[in-house]
Amino acid sequence: MLTFSKTIETIDSHTEGNPTRVIVAGVPIPEGETLWDKKCRMESEYDQIRKLVNFEPRGGGLMCSVLLMPPLIEQADFSILIMEQEGYVPMSGHCAIGTAMTVVSNGMVPMQEPITKVRLHTLAGLVEAQVRVENNEVIDVTITNVESFLLMQDQCLKVEGLGDLKIDLGYGGDFYPIINADPIDLILDAAHEREIVAVAKKIRSAVADQLSVQHPEKSEIDQCYQVQFISEKTTNGGDIRNTVVAPPGAMDRSPCGTGTSLLTARALDKGIVQIGNEYKVEGPLGTFFIGKAVSQETRKGINYVVPQVTGRAFITGFNKIVLSEHDPFPDGFQIGV
Repeated sequence: MLTFSKTIETIDSHTEGNPTRVIVAGVPIPEGETLWDKKCRMESEYDQIRKLVNFEPRGGGLMCSVLLMPPLIEQADFSILIMEQEGYVPMSGHCAIGTAMTVVSNGMVPMQEPITKVRLHTLAGLVEAQVRVENNEVIDVTITNVESFLLMQDQCLKVEGLGDLKIDLGYGGDFYPIINADPIDLILDAAHEREIVAVAKKIRSAVADQLSVQHPEKSEIDQCYQVQFISEKTTNGGDIRNTVVAPPGAMDRSPCGTGTSLLTARALDKGIVQIGNEYKVEGPLGTFFIGKAVSQETRKGINYVVPQVTGRAFITGFNKIVLSEHDPFPDGFQIGV
């Protein structure tokens, strides 16, 4: 009879092309009074779980996982830890959309038509999801994300092989530099992933060497590890095209939820959209997230924008991830890192 040292149950999905793996059983809830405490305990004592679930041979370079936990705050339905290839992130829009769809589709939250609300407590703050339902099927999900803002505009960045680039940098649940791909002749589609990732790695290194970032009101959020490219060359009627590269070098297949949140805040700041206008962000596969700024508030010179992001997510599998006692890869592995 087969026996395994670990068995982890997940529900897998994709959000506009990018995968999410929601852990529903087989992982101990880390101790800690706050979500940050639980993140630190998970990181120090149970990080093998993140690697086992996300890395090859059970996952891959794009896999993100979400640990679903009972709520730590009264306003939430769940507290969640979002685990990516290099660690634990404050927020992921595509993961939030995928998680909300998953818990509603599988009865973890009672389904109500036309809208079922799901409140997710993330490291970045409380994220409310409005899950649109028709005939007992989830159609799409709109998340109201955490406050998003531009921290730098037209910042000069010296990049190896590219010279001086003018970039914007801001926050949409994660920090991103925003680089216009058109002047550097970078084509933002799946066929050019290798070139996109190579340039992103250079930009990420330059940002780490030359710029310092910290959330003005949440000092523990002080890392800028992803890179967002934009282009005016849309193919399916988007207002803007984007591509995000996450470490160690994976191109987001979706238009990126936190990236879309930042682009929406940026568009409001630059007068491209007004409060309540839709902003259609087209990803590298031609799928869309719809951004919308619902409110703004200026504090200490920074314009904080509350964005909504709408996208679709689809179940791809119900998974039992197992670890055999003599498996040579108990932590999984990464290639090309």
